[in-house]
Amino acid sequence: MQKQQIIDTFVPILWDYSVDPLEFYEAAAGRNDKAGPFDQERALIRCLERLSWYDLLKIFGIDFLKTHLTKTLISKLRFQQMRDKYEFLRKVLQGEDVSFSGWNSETRDRIEHTLLSNRWYRA
Repeated sequence: MQKQQIIDTFVPILWDYSVDPLEFYEAAAGRNDKAGPFDQERALIRCLERLSWYDLLKIFGIDFLKTHLTKTLISKLRFQQMRDKYEFLRKVLQGEDVSFSGWNSETRDRIEHTLLSNRWYRA
């Protein structure tokens, strides 16, 4: 990736820190130990929370994301909806089984008694 693309991508997500975008990229990619207050884990969490999936693919590549998108990293994301999204993506990248949308075990347990209830057939 070119320097200008890295700068253009990371400057908006680092607005509240005085960190060089190139150093941040190097820390996120694991080439440097730290960039300001960011180690690799904190840098990746910030990227996951603030960049689109397509930006992540363009910046880091699919092979890097396959190895670094772990359950531990995903569990540290701030919002549950993001944790669910990235857990789904992690499973797809790792080749694990994924359930059909909306038909996971929690949903099935919740609607089990309402879907096929016999209330219409009661006397």
